Amino acid sequence: MNTSMSRLLTIFITVFACVTGFQLHHISKPVLSSNLFMSTSNQQHRQRGRSPIQLPLLLGSLVFLTEPFSARAEFKPSPWSSGVEYEVIKSNPNGDMAKVGELAAVRFKGSYKGNEFDNTFATSEPYYFRAGVGGILKGLDDTIMNMHVGEVYKGKFGGDLAFGQKGKPSAPGKPRIPPNAEIEYEVEFTELPGKVEDFIADYE
Repeated sequence: MNTSMSRLLTIFITVFACVTGFQLHHISKPVLSSNLFMSTSNQQHRQRGRSPIQLPLLLGSLVFLTEPFSARAEFKPSPWSSGVEYEVIKSNPNGDMAKVGELAAVRFKGSYKGNEFDNTFATSEPYYFRAGVGGILKGLDDTIMNMHVGEVYKGKFGGDLAFGQKGKPSAPGKPRIPPNAEIEYEVEFTELPGKVEDFIADYE
């Protein structure tokens, strides 16, 4: 079962449990109140006993339903590095892959404990770099080397795959990242500029 179907099934079960519990609670009230052998205090105790169970269930379902899917990333160990975990947000298995040293264009957003420290999605141009030669964080570089053009991944990694023992000092509006801390990235592989042939015909 894929991620989307699992999430939809979880939502259905949660809502069903809340609605069923709510209905049973109200249906049982007349039965309890008509029982002449049950004291008023016992009835109140029985009725109060349902609320602590139903209320957290209802609140929990509301939190789950209102929380964005993107905030519930389901990471799994990557096959290319033991220190990287990833989630495929958008797949494009027919897209090109970067070779070592090839110019690549990407957009990415980095965060530490939910606090953003890097974002090229907000810039007019993507970020250009030579793939696989150490020009960016190793965890990010390794991830992009295993992506296809057009794909979007989320990944998390720490230690030498991130900012290592030095960490990263704070900056205005950006958090300090402690040594060897685990960070998260969302990255979109936009294109391989060397394979874009829009202008080649002008020089032939």
